[in-house]
Amino acid sequence: AAAAGLAQTVNCVVAIVNGEIITRLDVEVAAEFGLGHDAAVEPGGDPRLSALDALIDRKVVLGLARDVRGLSGEELDAAVAELRRTLGEDAFAAKLGKFGLAAQDLGSYLEERILYDRALALRFSPSIPVSVTEAERYYRDIYTPEQARLGAAAEPFERVADTIESKIRGERRAQQTTAWVHDLRTRADVQIKKDCLK
Repeated sequence: AAAAGLAQTVNCVVAIVNGEIITRLDVEVAAEFGLGHDAAVEPGGDPRLSALDALIDRKVVLGLARDVRGLSGEELDAAVAELRRTLGEDAFAAKLGKFGLAAQDLGSYLEERILYDRALALRFSPSIPVSVTEAERYYRDIYTPEQARLGAAAEPFERVADTIESKIRGERRAQQTTAWVHDLRTRADVQIKKDCLK
């Protein structure tokens, strides 16, 4: 009976992105193993919808990113080992058992996520300029009030300037990435069948 349920799950198509299929099993595995976007799911939200969103984004970006090569067997093994360490051996084994998967079955999910990250890294320069004025404004308007809320003294600007610049760069890169991926999705052929997730 369990095998029949698994087969039924595999046959349920949740989305088609430029002709590539995303199954319910794909979505549930991505949600269960935390392979969606890094952002936390809203309280009461369905983690499968966040996972589906991440899978669609990856298909759209990787459809354009011809420069990104596949991963070697060693890289995939290292990614699986890292996921195992992150989740803990018992939780990792339990999650695999839930879907009747072996550790190597996660390779395609991890490969797609890693290639997606590489494609974004190629697209967006890591050296986004941040002016001293922007960093000082962030220090004054965000960092200092945040430290006060935490009941901590704010470090001098000179000590935290590099951290603040890095944070601003990260936020700016995330905004650029989100806008670019959103634009790609509006131009892609994406069909979503959310009834499959019920």
